[in-house]
Amino acid sequence: MRSLVGPSVDAAIATDRHRAVLFDAAGTLFRLRAPVGVVYASAALAHGLSSSPDLAQRIETGFRIQFPAMPRPRYRPGDLVHNEAEDRRWWRQLVQRVMQDFGPLDFDPFFDTVYALFARAEAWELFPEVPGVLGELRRRGLRLAIVSNFDARLLPVCEGLGLRNRVDGITYAAEAGAAKPDAGIFALALRQLGLDARAALHVGDSLEEDVEGARAAGLDALWVHREPHGPRRHRDRRPPSGIVAIPDLRALIAGPDKTGVRPQPQTEL
Repeated sequence: MRSLVGPSVDAAIATDRHRAVLFDAAGTLFRLRAPVGVVYASAALAHGLSSSPDLAQRIETGFRIQFPAMPRPRYRPGDLVHNEAEDRRWWRQLVQRVMQDFGPLDFDPFFDTVYALFARAEAWELFPEVPGVLGELRRRGLRLAIVSNFDARLLPVCEGLGLRNRVDGITYAAEAGAAKPDAGIFALALRQLGLDARAALHVGDSLEEDVEGARAAGLDALWVHREPHGPRRHRDRRPPSGIVAIPDLRALIAGPDKTGVRPQPQTEL
């Protein structure tokens, strides 16, 4: 595996062997329109929770504490039915932990409501540069795919945001039976594209899941260090030695086409 060195994005993408760019989803291609705390608070008030000062902010704080503390979902390779049920169980447990100290709440319908809300594209928005960047990368002949630890709700979200027609594949953790940084999810995405790991570049906002995971799987990788939208734990971090960080996806197409990839005819499906 080639180590990414040097101060510029060119060090990562100026090679004629790349035939595809893989992207993380939330935090890289799109973001929430409203904070989790605001969405949960509104739904909770409609399902029996009493109003209290700073409710949304306190829920948001609880979510940011509990989310990284959760154990990873227990997937079974090749068992999509189990894995998708496991995703829902995982989210239910997380939401229970977040809401456990906020008083009486009709939890089951509350959870059903918030789980469904985040399956709707209206809850999310593309980062402004995404359509243009994806279009230009396709013009340059690159295959594009999304590789995400999001659950099956990723599919309707991508459909509603107009992403499904802009990429060649979408791979999510339950489908792969493995979540980033596990190499299995990258392997499935590459098989679906018919490419070797050395032919792909992965771009994402998590150092552990996206950059370290992709590099361990044999791909090159770039760290999207969005401020102030990236993961809070990364906002003040400088990229480790050998890691190339970009402020947003425009860096992928900045300047002339230096990918060395000859544009290929695009086939309409």
